[in-house]
Amino acid sequence: MDTLVDVRGLVKHFPVEGTDDVVRAVDGVSFAIFAGETLGLVGESGCGKSTVGRCLLRLIEPTAGSVQFLGRDVLKLDKKELRQARREMQIIFQDPYASLNPRMKIGDIIGEPLVIHKQGGKNERRDRVAELLRRVGLDPDYMNRYAHEFSGGQRQRIGVARTLALNPKLIVADEPVSALDVSVQAQVVNLLQELQAEFKLTYLFISHGLAVVEHISTRVAVMYLGRIVEIASAVDLYANPLHPYTQALLSAIPIPDPKQKRKRIILQGDVPTPINPPSGCRFRTRCPIAIEECAHIDPELRELSSGHQVACIRVPGWAEATPVVA
Repeated sequence: MDTLVDVRGLVKHFPVEGTDDVVRAVDGVSFAIFAGETLGLVGESGCGKSTVGRCLLRLIEPTAGSVQFLGRDVLKLDKKELRQARREMQIIFQDPYASLNPRMKIGDIIGEPLVIHKQGGKNERRDRVAELLRRVGLDPDYMNRYAHEFSGGQRQRIGVARTLALNPKLIVADEPVSALDVSVQAQVVNLLQELQAEFKLTYLFISHGLAVVEHISTRVAVMYLGRIVEIASAVDLYANPLHPYTQALLSAIPIPDPKQKRKRIILQGDVPTPINPPSGCRFRTRCPIAIEECAHIDPELRELSSGHQVACIRVPGWAEATPVVA
């Protein structure tokens, strides 16, 4: 498969006002996204998932690292080059209520990318907006209405239509269904899958809804406290999770059968502060299988089987496995 995005050593630290401390939101993340796939990025709230997505698009400036997109380092582009690159990479925001301008009509919101990038005349842009509204399941007559007149699910469909306006190759979906009702979540996820097949899109799908991620993802990366601790195909990860944190996350997924029960793994304690993360393995303070060496060894991602990478010294075979080049 062709690599569309290659992220190496991505770091984002936020300074703490009035001190010399920094919040280590993302602290050395490396992964690739292949053309046409959906890479799910999961983890607890505050682990750095959304920050990774925004750094990819340079909505926030990374502290260090590189993001290769179509063979160019996004972090080295000047303002003009970045604007051109943004035609190929877009984002669906988490909150459908906050991501639409309440003072603009829907037609103007969806058509704004076309205006910014000087695509077509006024009538062509209007036709394009109508086409996009139809494609996401909304009436083209809605283009003259305002955002407050729509439900959450409809607003998210409007956000998807805006994202598609410039025919991007990569879409960062930042928890696009977490604010929606369960029935509406399924509709939006199905829509995203239909659009992916039709327009040959590539997704970075950020979510803490593990059941949704399993349904839509080709591969899944698991984050904990600013680091990726496991990457594998969705089928492999859900069938054979290797990292104890991944195992704990998956144990929380309910089984839709009252006669079956899943053995829950209850993690002790709270997530450590990203200002001063634990030494060695960051998960060791909550890990049910941690040993003394975990405090001294900061485990790197190693490939234990084809495409299955994990960062944990307690996983059998980790010490002999091949390190993933960062």
